[in-house]
Amino acid sequence: MSGERLIRYPELRALEDAAYGGGVMPSRIFALLLPVWCVEIRATVTEAEDYELIDRYLEKAIAEADLHTTAELAGFFGLDRVVVDRALRFLTAIEHVAVDGDRFTLTELGKRSVRDQKSYRVTVNDRRKLYFDGYGSRPLTRPYYDSSAVTFLDPADLSTVAGRDGPSFTTLANMSHGFRHEALADLASRSDRDAFNLPARIDNPDSLRETMVHLPIYLVRGLRRGGRPHYLAYSQIDDQADLYLSELCEQTPEIVGVCENDAGPGTGVGRERITEWLRKRNLNGRGPELVAGGMWRVTFPASAFTGSLKLSQVGSFVVLGNTFFHVWCADRRTRQAALVERLDAYLGSRSHVDEEVVRLRLTRLNTQLELDADLPTAHQWAVAFGKTTLAEQLASFC
Repeated sequence: MSGERLIRYPELRALEDAAYGGGVMPSRIFALLLPVWCVEIRATVTEAEDYELIDRYLEKAIAEADLHTTAELAGFFGLDRVVVDRALRFLTAIEHVAVDGDRFTLTELGKRSVRDQKSYRVTVNDRRKLYFDGYGSRPLTRPYYDSSAVTFLDPADLSTVAGRDGPSFTTLANMSHGFRHEALADLASRSDRDAFNLPARIDNPDSLRETMVHLPIYLVRGLRRGGRPHYLAYSQIDDQADLYLSELCEQTPEIVGVCENDAGPGTGVGRERITEWLRKRNLNGRGPELVAGGMWRVTFPASAFTGSLKLSQVGSFVVLGNTFFHVWCADRRTRQAALVERLDAYLGSRSHVDEEVVRLRLTRLNTQLELDADLPTAHQWAVAFGKTTLAEQLASFC
C-alpha cells in the first residue's frame, strides 16, 4: 500500500552487512525490482509427513511381523480392536494398505513409507505456485514462499511503487526471456527439493499459467580482496545477504550490465551529491574522498557527533540514491562511545542474549569502528560513558 516501505529496513543496513559481514568494500547500492516467473503447475505430488505413532507401528507389524488382520494386530499390541480398525481404515484411505477380505497388506506407497520412516501422501492433480527468476528460470528458495514476509508485485502494482516510502526502485526488464519449461523437470529431479519448497516427490509437472511478477531487492556492488567485483543481494527476508540470490544476480549479465553501466562514484556525480548534502546541513569534514574499492568517505571531527550527526552513524553510511558515503571519525574516544551506543541499542532491544551472541556482535563492531575491545573492556567503556544498564549486562559476561 502507499506509504509503506517495500523493504522494511533501510539500505544502510545492507551496506553494513556487506562491509562488515560479507567481506566486501561497497561502492554502489541499487534498489531493484527483480523479474520473477510465478508458475502455476499441476502435478502428482507426494508429501512426506511424520507418522502418527499407532500408524507407524501398525505398518511395521504388517511389514515385519507377518500380522495381517485386525484381530492379530490388536492382540499383538494389546489395543482395542475398534481403535486398530479405525487406524487401518485411515491407512487404507491414504493408500498405505490394501484390504482383501479381512487381510491387510502394504501397498508400494506403504512399503516406501515404512522404509523411509515417513508417511507419504499422494495427491493427483495437485495445483501450486512455483517461483523462478525471470532470466534463467532458476528456482527461488523456500523463504520466498512466505507470503507474510515477501511481497511479489504484480504488473498492476508497479505503478504504486513511486508512492511508497523508502528508496526509488528501478524495474528490471526481463528482455523477453520466456519461461524455460525444462526448469520444472530440472527442479523436480533435484535432491535438495526441500530447499526450494518442493514436496518429497513431484511427478509430471505441467505448467498451467506463467505470470511475470517482481521481487524488491537491494543489490550492493563492491570489491572483494584482490579487486574482483562482487554483488550481494538483500531481500525482504532479513538484513543479511542471501547468498543464493546474490549468486543468481551475479551470474545474470542483464543485471550486472545495468549496475556496471550506471554512472560510477568516480564520475563526479557522487561527489556533487555528497557535497550538496553536507552544505545543506552546514557540516564540515574532510572529503568526500574516494578510498579503496571506490567508496566515498567523509571524516568528521568529534564535535560533529554532538550535534547534527548521531554517534550511531560513526562507521556507518549515509545513502543518497545509488550513491552513499562512509561516515568516519579519527577520534578514538568518539569511536569508543559509538561502540557503546550501538551495543546498548542492540542489547536493550532484546529480552535475553547469550554470551556468544554478544561476543559476535562485539567482534563486528570492533571491525566496523577499528577498535579491539573484549567484553571486560566494553564493560569499562560502558561505565565510563554512563551506560549503567549496559554495564550491568556486560558484567554478567566478564
